[in-house]
Amino acid sequence: MGGRRLGPHEGDRDGSPTEVRSSAPDEDTSEARWDDDGGYEPEDADVPPDRDTPVPAGLFLRGILDSALPHELGTDDGPERYTVAAVFSRQVAPEERALIEGPDARSTLAERGYPGVGLKVADRRLEISGTNLAALESGLASQVAALLRGVEQQVAAARERRDDERARWSEAEARRAARVKAEADRVRFE
Repeated sequence: MGGRRLGPHEGDRDGSPTEVRSSAPDEDTSEARWDDDGGYEPEDADVPPDRDTPVPAGLFLRGILDSALPHELGTDDGPERYTVAAVFSRQVAPEERALIEGPDARSTLAERGYPGVGLKVADRRLEISGTNLAALESGLASQVAALLRGVEQQVAAARERRDDERARWSEAEARRAARVKAEADRVRFE
């Protein structure tokens, strides 16, 4: 393989059916740090996130965590369907997790030809149950990616609505407080 180390999301490049590529742009992973769950830790991972900082955009799957695949794959004893773990680009927000694991996601995948496939968020991984690498390669991976984009858009739209409601409430509250102050200022104790 030469001197380049492969990250956990990179598989064989010989065109075998186990190769599943990330939808993200390629990056140099030779110096990347990977946590125990297969998630990439950026250089500033030691800096705790600011609680007021919004969750960064770009929820997608970097690739498959091949060390979590069944050991029997490629043998006569290999299972037909199993759980495949894929690594998220970032930590999943609670509202995103609820949508990913919810019944709508499962029914969407079933409607698109993948009944029995389930999605579960486990830290920085997405566990895709009831499937196999061949199904992912032949279209399920694209459907999961589309589902994640939809989830991200739904959450962003909901946050925008809440921000707008908060701004309207704040403006109304400022007007109310100004009216009350004006009324109080008209009172004279003479």
